[in-house]
Amino acid sequence: MARALQAPVQQAAASCHGAAVLHMDETSWRQAGSGTRHWVWATVQPQVVVYQVLPSRARYVAQALAGERPAGVLVTDRYAVYDWVAPERRQVCWAHLLRDFERIAGRAGAAGGVGRRLLGLGRVLFRWRARDAGPAEFARLQARVHQALERGTRSGCRRTAQTCANLLAQEVSLWTFVRHPGVEPTNNAAEQALRTVVLKRKISGPTRSMRGQQFVARGFSAMESCRRQGRDLRDWMEQALRAWLGAGPMPSLLPGG
Repeated sequence: MARALQAPVQQAAASCHGAAVLHMDETSWRQAGSGTRHWVWATVQPQVVVYQVLPSRARYVAQALAGERPAGVLVTDRYAVYDWVAPERRQVCWAHLLRDFERIAGRAGAAGGVGRRLLGLGRVLFRWRARDAGPAEFARLQARVHQALERGTRSGCRRTAQTCANLLAQEVSLWTFVRHPGVEPTNNAAEQALRTVVLKRKISGPTRSMRGQQFVARGFSAMESCRRQGRDLRDWMEQALRAWLGAGPMPSLLPGG
């Protein structure tokens, strides 16, 4: 079955390079009997999700999955492997940022005050997003966040200063969603897509071979893409298997295919 799914999943993976908005994330994966850690990568479009189990989470893997020069906007967390993307083509996840701000808010002294300020501004961002605030309003919010981050670099706490300096260096990528209304400020789409594979890992354990990894990655790619498109998974997989056996055209995982 994994071999039958290879061609349509490869076609779906190739479509990620031209996506207008692409969410990406990764999580660890174990292979029984192997001392090497593997990773499940998810590339998520609104109607197409592709999973791949690979032995690395390095930059070259992310570039291969998204394209060295993504055509659209890439939504990610702050993981450094995504830093090759042009800042104006990347949206850093604000859900992750709120968790960072919560940690800072729990610290003593000036650092804690900066964290509480940033946490409050982050919550304002989501309220304004929910009511479709315009670029002019977000410009004011952006200035306040910038001021708070600047304060954080002078807070006297090394960890807080490093985090704030890093966010100032990525500042353009914090606000891509304002310039591109179709972009979400969070990477929840990729995290939710990975949750399905994580549940499989917890329930039935690791795979035992490369063949098992391919079956998991390709099978879940077909399942999640069909689910999002309202297509019957069993019928689609039967068509794919028949096509691989030479009894019909290979179906596509792309919408309308």
